[in-house]
Amino acid sequence: MTRSITTTLAASLAALLCACAAPKPAATTGAPSAQVAAAPGAPPNAPVPAAGTPGAIPLDDAQSEQLARFIADFPPPRRVHLRYALALGDDGKRHLVVYDGGGLNANGHAAGAHDFIVFKVLNASDGSHYDPQSDELVAPVPPPPEREGGPGSSG
Repeated sequence: MTRSITTTLAASLAALLCACAAPKPAATTGAPSAQVAAAPGAPPNAPVPAAGTPGAIPLDDAQSEQLARFIADFPPPRRVHLRYALALGDDGKRHLVVYDGGGLNANGHAAGAHDFIVFKVLNASDGSHYDPQSDELVAPVPPPPEREGGPGSSG
């Protein structure tokens, strides 16, 4: 009987410790549009012409309007190469990014290639880039002389 109580007490204590150690959902802050993201299992980015269609990355009204205003300056033949995403920024929020996919697949790969590419965000004025594999905004890539190990650097 004592062994049964000890076993039950140990199991209850272990369950309590596991429940306390479980990750807590993060509190959301900021505008609702910053929190919209692709559904689990959905691609992190999509062709601009697919925006607003079933299976595409959902955009709120403000993001849809921002995307429409931005792509209006592009001729229709070029729009087919444009992709959009809601990428995670350094501020922890999702930002609408538009980039020229250049015919590469959604992960930034050429067919069969193992290298991947980061893309210049066309709707960012600071020179940010988009990494489709991590679905994140990347700080602007410095010019070659400022890169580590590049010509003119001390490394």
